[in-house]
Amino acid sequence: MSGVRNVGGTAGALVVALTLLPALPAGAAPLDTLLTALPEHIAPTGYMELAVDKLNGKLDFLNVRNSDPTTAGTTSGDYHGAHVTGDLRVAEGLWLSGSLWQRNVEDAADRYRYNSWQVAGQYRFNAAAGAMPALALRLSAWGNEASETHTTTPVHVPGVVLDTVTVSRPSDRQLQADLLGTWELSPALDITGVVSAGRTQLSYSGLAATTTLNGCPYQLAFNGNDIFGQLAGPCPSSGAVIKQFYDRSGDYGVDVAREIAWHGNFAQVGVNAAWRDGPWLLRGGYLFHAVQRDSVDAILATRGDPVHRRNHIVALEAGYGFNPNLGVFLRSQFSSNLFFNDIPVTYNSSTSGHFGSRYSLFSLGLRAGF
Repeated sequence: MSGVRNVGGTAGALVVALTLLPALPAGAAPLDTLLTALPEHIAPTGYMELAVDKLNGKLDFLNVRNSDPTTAGTTSGDYHGAHVTGDLRVAEGLWLSGSLWQRNVEDAADRYRYNSWQVAGQYRFNAAAGAMPALALRLSAWGNEASETHTTTPVHVPGVVLDTVTVSRPSDRQLQADLLGTWELSPALDITGVVSAGRTQLSYSGLAATTTLNGCPYQLAFNGNDIFGQLAGPCPSSGAVIKQFYDRSGDYGVDVAREIAWHGNFAQVGVNAAWRDGPWLLRGGYLFHAVQRDSVDAILATRGDPVHRRNHIVALEAGYGFNPNLGVFLRSQFSSNLFFNDIPVTYNSSTSGHFGSRYSLFSLGLRAGF
């Protein structure tokens, strides 16, 4: 039965590695870098935004993806997606907003697809007066999910190779509060300060993998820290064939749920500016994000693996209005640590090493105001 323990133990030690996702791009909650207490300066009663989001080797002008030597020169990190957002003023100073994002990202062998959403309400409780800024409170819920993520890149460790990995319904959910203060320095120029805090919870519904031992294919299923293995096809071995086995990842120092379904708190501060001149709208901002994760980062520190808790994000946008109701915009976002705060589900005890890399993302879209 020593072979059984080897399969189970190795699978247990790799259970988090099996959930390895490519380094996905992100920011804080979508576009937190450019929040304002005066959305009326974009459109008086509401607006919608439809855009495509992309990054590949041709668009990586600053060569930021090559900051990770493990993916430099590959298609890993190529991103394409789209998003639609809408903001509506329902009363004086009260705005409701929502957004949907589709994100597709590649690593060297696989493509992953996430759907993202956000709903928010914003109330301006203090109008700008003299040196006093316009003040607004914004409450939002947002998250990311996939039907499944399937990895076909083999994982090699002494004694076993894990051929594929499937995570069912990985997701994250956030609740967030923002305090916004916007100073109108002139009819053309606004400066906004942002202070935010929130809560994150990750989850998944199932984890499975395949491996081959002595030429025999096995299907591995994980239930918490329990590992169940079953022979999955013909076996050419001439000796005794193990058809089923059971093991526990906890026996090898791996706690599956705490390492890939963590929860935590985050806070962020930022500043941005908006300048308007005729049909032109120029915006730029900076956001600092810090997160305190329960369990997973302590586990990483114990193992001597990288832990990333802070991110710096810069966003730049140029918009041009064809008429008062329709315009085009180009937006770029740059992150010091892979924008990990926009898609928290991608961070776990196996992927943390990738989050020391920089990343950029470009969006081109239309904005309709009314």
